Amino acid sequence: MTNREDNNKEGRLLAYLRGELTEEEKKRLQEELADDEEYAQKLERLLLGEENEEKSSEPIGLPEEKQRKILRRGKWRMRFGNSAFTLGIAFAAGVLIFFINGWFGRAMYDDLYRVTRSMVNFTQPGITAGSSGSQIGLLYGNIQMELREQVGKENQNAGRMESTNLLWLIHAQPKWPNGIRDVKLFFRYPNEAATSEETKFRRDPAWKAMEKLPEGTVSQLAISFDRRLTYEEYQQLILSHLPDYEHETVWFAVDTGEEIKQADEERGDLLLSAGKVWGFSERSLDYGGASIQVNGEGDRRAAAYVSEMKYLADQERLSRAVGRGLMWTNDPKIQDRYQYLQKNGVRIYGAIVTGPTKELLKLREEPSITAAFLGKVDWWNWERPSASGSQNSW
Repeated sequence: MTNREDNNKEGRLLAYLRGELTEEEKKRLQEELADDEEYAQKLERLLLGEENEEKSSEPIGLPEEKQRKILRRGKWRMRFGNSAFTLGIAFAAGVLIFFINGWFGRAMYDDLYRVTRSMVNFTQPGITAGSSGSQIGLLYGNIQMELREQVGKENQNAGRMESTNLLWLIHAQPKWPNGIRDVKLFFRYPNEAATSEETKFRRDPAWKAMEKLPEGTVSQLAISFDRRLTYEEYQQLILSHLPDYEHETVWFAVDTGEEIKQADEERGDLLLSAGKVWGFSERSLDYGGASIQVNGEGDRRAAAYVSEMKYLADQERLSRAVGRGLMWTNDPKIQDRYQYLQKNGVRIYGAIVTGPTKELLKLREEPSITAAFLGKVDWWNWERPSASGSQNSW
């Protein structure tokens, strides 16, 4: 600032302190003081008498109380200016964080939801992931899915699946009723040939229990075969004993190449259940917009299954995180399973069927069945009511 400008500004300050400025001039000067910290400090020194004694002998005509009031007002204006700047920065940062949390949180939610749903359907025999509730976010997200299993014509609640993310840290865990799932559905992998007499002890307990159950009941039944079947071969075999209207197949156990490795390690009969067996519920697969035949189009079903396995392999980090809670392993070998299925096709060695108990008992006559395990049993519900539903408390 030049000497001339300095003297001019000091003169305006002195005139302001003496009350010689008009209201318009006062307002303009106060705005300059708020924007120029050095100028405001000069006013403060004049009020304190630090400059007035040296440069002017003229008394300042404002009362002391008014001088203090002017000084306080200038300080508060500077404080408000600094606070407004700080709040503006904080608001802009908050908006940016909110945008990042929502945008990236939505992308993570879509992948985590699909991976969790497919991992449940592929590794938990008879269980499908149903409706869900969620909290979406990158900083924190939560997905809760209802787990269901079909007994007869009725889908019953089997617990829930909960997946959470804190940034990129994923935790997934099934929540079974009373903290534990009573697993009764096992499958015998056809790793080595065995006679009907040698596998009899794997079937007879189920047949005897079903004989004793009353007529008006429905049951789950897990059956295993002495060989690997295509979808069409399975349908031909099952329909030779049970007509369509007397059963439903709700889940298939599929050879993914990892089972034979485990069989080589353990030797003898290899029984697989939840967390060890892999397969699919055909109703859980995405077949695109076109509908699919009830008992046909095995190639489309197989292609949909392999396609979803590829997706899980591509989402390896999420698949591993979800798999830890469902399979008790850090490496579900999805990439290896996908490559095996791509090379060898989808072959079925077991299935879960449900229906009237006495009708399912007819499968006792099928010689290729090497193991049978009875699951849940319920009272008759084979004819569906005209209206039904359920209400969750969570």
